[in-house]
This record gives sequence, C-alpha cells and structure tokens, in this order.
Amino acid sequence: MNLFQSFYVKPAANELVETTVHIQPDPRPALLGTVLSGKKPVQDALVAIYLSGGQDAPDQPVGSLYTDELGHFAFGPLEPQKLYQVRVFKAGPSARNLELGDG
Repeated sequence: MNLFQSFYVKPAANELVETTVHIQPDPRPALLGTVLSGKKPVQDALVAIYLSGGQDAPDQPVGSLYTDELGHFAFGPLEPQKLYQVRVFKAGPSARNLELGDG
C-alpha cells in the first residue's frame, strides 16, 4: 500500500514551522528507482515509461524525466495491473553542427 499526503508551506523570514502530517492510504501504484553505472549513480539519465500496447498496438508514452544527482527517478501514479516498459538512456558527450539554409 502506498501512502500519500501533500501540502504547501510559505515560511516567513526567521520563522520555524512545525507540522504533523497524517498520511492517507493511496492504492495507486508508483515506480521508484535508481540508475547506476557499476556502483555509481547516473545523473541526468533520461528515463521514459511507456504503457505496453502488447502485440496488437504500439506502446503509449506515459512520461519521461531526468535522474537527479543520486540517480533517482519516480513515476506515478500508475494504473494497477497494467504492463509498463521503462527505457533508460544516457548518451556520452557529443557535439553536432547544425547548418541552417538561407530560406
């Protein structure tokens, strides 16, 4: 079971804000992960998630994001009992010249 709660806070200068958060059950699934190269976290890897179309239809993109400095990523909420494909991309540094025409 996932638990969820969200709120906003806008503290004033020199203010100490104390709160208690009561987390509510959330039955929706989520995907949390870490991208590693060996044992090192990979920052700025592109992680894309697709809802599988099976053999009869193309996969449908759900979303994409870049990993943080610890290689972490998170997607959700997802649909229960659905098949997802996760694709991870990390390109090395490369340069490309783009020539534009006169028109």
